[in-house]
Amino acid sequence: MLLPYFPFEERYSFTMGTFPLKETDPLVEVDEHYVAEITEKRRLLAEDHGYYFDALPETLLAQWEVLDKVLRSLTAFYPQHFQLKIEGDHWHWHNRLLDEQLSFVFEDNSSLPFSPLDWVGRQVQEDLLLMAKDEAVSLKAGQLCFPNDWDLGEKFGKSFLDIHTHIPKVLGSMMLTAQKLMERIIAHRPVWRLNWNFKIHNALDMSSKYFVASRKELAEVGPTLTPDTIGERLYLRIERQTLTRLPRSGYILFGIHTYQNTLANEAKDLDRARRMYQVLASAPREVIQYKAIPYFEEALINYLKQNLIET
Repeated sequence: MLLPYFPFEERYSFTMGTFPLKETDPLVEVDEHYVAEITEKRRLLAEDHGYYFDALPETLLAQWEVLDKVLRSLTAFYPQHFQLKIEGDHWHWHNRLLDEQLSFVFEDNSSLPFSPLDWVGRQVQEDLLLMAKDEAVSLKAGQLCFPNDWDLGEKFGKSFLDIHTHIPKVLGSMMLTAQKLMERIIAHRPVWRLNWNFKIHNALDMSSKYFVASRKELAEVGPTLTPDTIGERLYLRIERQTLTRLPRSGYILFGIHTYQNTLANEAKDLDRARRMYQVLASAPREVIQYKAIPYFEEALINYLKQNLIET
């Protein structure tokens, strides 16, 4: 089975590649991994809540707005799994996939078992982050369980540009464009984009606390991969990222849904194998290094070449 999204174009692109999130597009998505990923989220939050969730008190209105949007999206696009009954301020939520029900009073924090963002984040596979409406577009709240080499603590309170200081200089202009996009997003006109990377394992939680160990593993395993072994050992990790301006608070909701598949499964599709090869061949060296591809680059390129020839 192929990933539902594929971000590789004909060549490496220096643009953000954003698209309008249409009314026919779900804000949050539910797939066959829903129960397993929600279970993993809740396990992480139970073990180290402060590491995976944080929010400033000033974000409460925005958190309720997120809860509103997320629940309405789930019921609109997946009515077979979710039901929401609203009678004034009294809401009743029914999650059939988890066999859970909850009645609460909208905007009454005491009627929920967790903060609004923390509770609704436990209903979706997405990581949910709140960026402030100020000019700096700073991170003020979030439930982040499945990050790719970062965590809330190291980015909390920082501006969008400060968060991305580690990005290669060659992508500096793209970051400035992204900053302007964040500032100009208006309510009712959300956007989405895709991000990609390759990983030697498929753990969803790749937060900073595992960075040293995972980089050590990568340095040891990556160079040993060959065109014969890399297909089943390497994973393509895709993030579907959404940006939504919340109308009442002005905050921006940044949603991240992570999808993963083996390189072998994706490369079975001739067009996907070709596009991966062409993007890797045309990407700036700084980008290849930033994505830690040099550890297995030769095997990856040869595998894709071999796949294209044989196909």
